[in-house]
Amino acid sequence: MKDYVLRLKNISVSDTEEVGVKNAFLGEMFTHPELQEIRVPDGFAITASAYKRFIEYNKLDGVHDKLIATLDRNNLGSVNKIGLKARSLILGARMPGDIDDAIIAAYRDLCSDSPIEVAVRSSEISFEKTHQSSKDLYETFLNIKGERELIETVKKCFASLFSDSALIEKASMHQAMAVCVQRMVGSEKSCSGVAYTSDPETGFADVIHISGIWGLHENKLQKSVVHDEFIIYKPSISTGIKSIIQKKLGSKNYMIVHQIDHEIHTVNTPVEKRNQFILSDQEVILIANWGIILENYYNGPVSMEWAKDGKSENLYLLQAKPEIFKKLQ
Repeated sequence: MKDYVLRLKNISVSDTEEVGVKNAFLGEMFTHPELQEIRVPDGFAITASAYKRFIEYNKLDGVHDKLIATLDRNNLGSVNKIGLKARSLILGARMPGDIDDAIIAAYRDLCSDSPIEVAVRSSEISFEKTHQSSKDLYETFLNIKGERELIETVKKCFASLFSDSALIEKASMHQAMAVCVQRMVGSEKSCSGVAYTSDPETGFADVIHISGIWGLHENKLQKSVVHDEFIIYKPSISTGIKSIIQKKLGSKNYMIVHQIDHEIHTVNTPVEKRNQFILSDQEVILIANWGIILENYYNGPVSMEWAKDGKSENLYLLQAKPEIFKKLQ
């Protein structure tokens, strides 16, 4: 019998078909000694087996197949109608008791003494091409707290397999959904961003590119906010010579925060923060060193998503994936 829930510390790339790319590479950073100095929020994965059990339990597999068979991807009205119906079927369905129990047990283990806030991220699996890129077609939910709210949020991740964007993008819907549940990093009170161990525009291998903004990192905000940028010359890092060769202060005029209504909101960035770099030089070098560790491990360039917790002031990697793997998808 397949596991419905797996702790990240027990997952590796060999589990990709059950947990998806996102969870698999997070697990690598827990399970391999070469990567364990990289700080990653603890958590667990809800597997493809759990999704399939949920669908079978609620007798939805054939229903979704019939809906998708009537879909016209070139007609937005058809996409909206079919997508809404497909998602509603999942959101209105019941979580099987055995999966419910497994998720709650993992959440309680993660919480220890009292309920904590977690980030809940979709991690799609394609059975035609296991490592197909999701291109951010699916949902992420932040600051989720409590057992029942977590269960409902997992269902929302399952439902996002049928998001309008996914229905338009995917040539086939023979996929499943895994879910990543991690301790929440409070970057809304600090900063977050992305990093690449080669230049993302030119592919130049001797530099690391780090960028970020105040608050939560959200793809929908990317075009409207000018990030801080840091360029690090890789050959200098191990020598102790100054290796940050360029720092560019972005306007960072907007930031995303999570408010009491459990929604994320775009707000104006305070003026004093706009004129301040989001990271110290030491923090820039720390992220760069994590990138080099990963690049050496995977023998190729790596893309990363990072965040800084506003309370502990610790930096974390939220995602990390080798670009060579991405090109093979």
